[in-house]
Amino acid sequence: MDKKTAHHAICSALFSRFNTAKWAAHQAHEAATSKESIAENKYDTFGLEASYLAHGQSQRVLECEKDWRLFDKKTLALFAEEESIALWCLVFLTALDAPSENEKAFFLSPCAGGLTLDVEGKTLYLITSSSPVGQALMGKKVGDDVQLRQNGRQITYEITGVA
Repeated sequence: MDKKTAHHAICSALFSRFNTAKWAAHQAHEAATSKESIAENKYDTFGLEASYLAHGQSQRVLECEKDWRLFDKKTLALFAEEESIALWCLVFLTALDAPSENEKAFFLSPCAGGLTLDVEGKTLYLITSSSPVGQALMGKKVGDDVQLRQNGRQITYEITGVA
């Protein structure tokens, strides 16, 4: 997987998430403003709950749009093998002591951490620098080892590539 392909896949996924959030916000707004949301008595809170949900969904739309636009406008630079890992870096790890874990690919992002994508048949994990994995990778270089906790056990990986 190359960085350009990974970046394109991330942009597409973030745009899709943005569109889904817009649809959900629209549905929540419709529910909050429908005739069924009018309180029938002082204990009927359906309308109030629907308005809170609509507000939350609107906030989510703004967040998703911000994430998508940040990636969409970013001009990618390739990292050289001797450079330290930083934001916007695509990192490849190979497990040293767990052959079943094999290779992992992480994209260090300023936003949208936790997104998992399938890119060219491989799993790509979008992580932020504040995540445990991001903290373990920041500042490291190709050839360095990192220990990551996975499924309750420590696994040692070697950084085998950056882009």
